[in-house]
Amino acid sequence: MSYSINAVARRVVLSGSAGVGAYSFSFEILASSDIEVYLDSTKLTLTTDYAVTINSNGTGSVTLNTGTTNVPNAPTSSNTITIIGSRAIARTTDFVTAGDLKASSLNEQLDSLTIFDQQISERVDRSIKGHITDSTSL
Repeated sequence: MSYSINAVARRVVLSGSAGVGAYSFSFEILASSDIEVYLDSTKLTLTTDYAVTINSNGTGSVTLNTGTTNVPNAPTSSNTITIIGSRAIARTTDFVTAGDLKASSLNEQLDSLTIFDQQISERVDRSIKGHITDSTSL
């Protein structure tokens, strides 16, 4: 699978939405496990609590499964659904000397690196930061 990784926030917070979904996200993922989903402050479990649909362009949606411990009933308008990029930071391809160098493998690695950078940027944007001229002993 290969598509452009766009410069978008890897987090969406949906409040005031009721029902099991589908709850859309506009950032690209490479696998269903590349996101985390929260109902209010409870982290949900893939396949048990929710299912992911990935569109042909890498964006997608989440549908909640009711009747589980974490999602006993369909959310109401007072609940918040948070979908955040959470691809595990790992190298999945090792290029060997005199081995095949496939464009698809390079694209997957470069897509992953871009996703990692976006995930880190999203988390840093939510952190407390000192001014650039502040000392390093904050």
